[in-house]
Amino acid sequence: MVTVKLLAVLKQYAPNGGTIELEYSQGMTVADALSATDISKATQRYSILVNGKRKEARDLLSDGDSVTVMPLLAGG
Repeated sequence: MVTVKLLAVLKQYAPNGGTIELEYSQGMTVADALSATDISKATQRYSILVNGKRKEARDLLSDGDSVTVMPLLAGG
């Protein structure tokens, strides 16, 4: 099982309040997991974390991973 959580304004791109649970399959990438959401429609830039570590869409997932997508923050 892989859990995908979309945070803050990105929640609108996923059903169930921003959290999706997916069946894991070998060779699954972050991009594969994100394809279960409508994140491609987002105009905001975002950061991807897998188990709390920064990852890219091409990175492989493992069974039990938690993918968190959050908008980039700006400020000073």
